[in-house]
Amino acid sequence: MRVSKFAPALLTAFFTLNASAEMTAAQYKKWAHVDNNSVYSAYITGTINALGWANGDLLSRKQAPLFCPPQNLAIGNQNVYPLLDEFFTNHPGISDDFPIGILILRALQGAFPCK
Repeated sequence: MRVSKFAPALLTAFFTLNASAEMTAAQYKKWAHVDNNSVYSAYITGTINALGWANGDLLSRKQAPLFCPPQNLAIGNQNVYPLLDEFFTNHPGISDDFPIGILILRALQGAFPCK
């Protein structure tokens, strides 16, 4: 009886801890070009989508966007990975535990600055 109550609590704690974890620069460097079906790839896709939604919301409220890509460019992992790789090359001192989300934003801002 005790095991049946303990197991769900342990599983809940495990998934809660993992759900709150943020992808780091080290995780990107290790997995981004190895497995495009991984949770890491999905994390990057979600981050790109969230930044796109934030940009769209800012524009709809007539505020300055975070970055300004060409209107005909669909931004996805296929074009963000090279931007991140270049960002890491140009900024070799970035800590391995730095959150990848802010690096994605900075890479997009560098590649698509607003005028």
